[in-house]
Amino acid sequence: MTEIKQKILIVDDERLNINVLNDLLKTDYKIMAAISGKQALKAVESGSPPDLILLDIMMPEMDGYEVCRRLKENEKTRDIPVIFVTAMGQTSDETKGLELGAADYLTKPISPPIVQARVLTQLNLKKQRDELNEAYRLIESQKARMEDELSVGRDIQMSMVPQLFPPYPDRNEFSLHAKLFPAREVGGDFYDYFFIDDDHLCLCIGDVAGKGVPAALFMAVTRTLMKARASEDNSTASIMTRVNDELSRDNKMFMFVTIFISILEISSGELTFTNAGHNPSFICRSNGDIERLDTLHGPVAAASPELAYKESTTHLQKDDLLFIYTDGVVEARNLEKEFFEEKRLAQLLGEQQYENAAAAVDHIFDEVKSFEGDAEQFDDITLLALKYLVDSTTDSTDKFHHIIPNQLSEISKVNSEFNAFSEKHGITTEIRRQFNLVLDELLNNVISYAYNDDQEHEIEIVCHYYRDRLILSISDGGIPFNPFIGEPPDTAIPLAERPIGGLGIHLVQTLMDKATYQRQVNKNVVTLVKFFAGK
Repeated sequence: MTEIKQKILIVDDERLNINVLNDLLKTDYKIMAAISGKQALKAVESGSPPDLILLDIMMPEMDGYEVCRRLKENEKTRDIPVIFVTAMGQTSDETKGLELGAADYLTKPISPPIVQARVLTQLNLKKQRDELNEAYRLIESQKARMEDELSVGRDIQMSMVPQLFPPYPDRNEFSLHAKLFPAREVGGDFYDYFFIDDDHLCLCIGDVAGKGVPAALFMAVTRTLMKARASEDNSTASIMTRVNDELSRDNKMFMFVTIFISILEISSGELTFTNAGHNPSFICRSNGDIERLDTLHGPVAAASPELAYKESTTHLQKDDLLFIYTDGVVEARNLEKEFFEEKRLAQLLGEQQYENAAAAVDHIFDEVKSFEGDAEQFDDITLLALKYLVDSTTDSTDKFHHIIPNQLSEISKVNSEFNAFSEKHGITTEIRRQFNLVLDELLNNVISYAYNDDQEHEIEIVCHYYRDRLILSISDGGIPFNPFIGEPPDTAIPLAERPIGGLGIHLVQTLMDKATYQRQVNKNVVTLVKFFAGK
């Protein structure tokens, strides 16, 4: 089934400017055009409104500011993102546009890669908002037909958290398990886990204050924002700061959520974490010690904007267990109104060495339910555990880390040092040759095209060695660019008849088992994975 292209409206009184943007975007999107503000408003209010508007400011009769103001005042059009594209580059001009509700601001002459990246970002955000709005409308339409609100909330909760275990059967560096058991009065607990890249795993857990569908909806929004921000940022403090700003904006119901988020670097065991008003987590060390992660890095999220959260770092060793939970565990009560309490939880965690994460989660959950007995469950019970199985002395011997200036002469040096690193670990000549070709292609592209000036910039190359694979990443601070979004060249067509370009990237994707791109904060990150039989 052919995917329906998203629609962009270009508004400019100069047809040349419209043609430039049309030529740049027409391959990926359906393009509409208007040469005046009045035409733009009429097009937007038609039966087929655009998904994004690229809007000039200086136009006769009605300028772009007025067009934007009217769009944002209209309930039917206010959610359409607007990007100003204008020659007016003063800070006051940009501030005025953003205050009127514009999503972004681009100055002429435009940079095609930046325009494409900004457009893609805004369309992805709109798609996520539309999906959330659709989910909300679905919930509202179903609520009237449900026997009670609680069953709706329960369904939302359970559909929003991953429940397939083991979640990553091809990864043997850890075991992971989680459980969410809603109370009769549904709250807003959630957990999530996902790979940011092949070497970084994000784990988070949260508890929205309140009950019922509003809490479940706020939970869904929080989880979506956490995942979206973590996909482009490896700092838990930065992720939490940005998510808090988003949640605090227009929080008319004055809801808030406690969150614990951590990012584990699989190869080294380094664990970076931020606690936003949440219960302390535990690390059960392999020697039997229990470490309480009790540092608070900021208050609950959504209560106040413009807070700067902090983060801490620790390390997991082989067979250490990370245990995260919500307050429904320690605040569980029995018929005598006694609380389960954190002290009891820590004691149970320290009583035995768990074979895997599932054993720890199941054991603690069973103990909580046994403690409650016939008493009513007052809050959701959520538990998440990870057992770290990497021995850094044998499973990941060391890593290749090199930072070079953006000079073509540096490529041969990188390949030389990479070959020495690979030879030390018994990597075959053929795999070394493949990586040399890949490094030549990708570094050449970055050095030649990533920067718009003649200044010196740094490019970082990191390679982790495992017994069964190499993971290599290349990071640069150049313009946003995903090398893997184009169609692969048709090698059946004679070389002389093919479009120029694309063959080198096609070679990279062919030689590597995985090749992914991620735009993190102010940098491009390309990650390559090559599997092999160990030494």
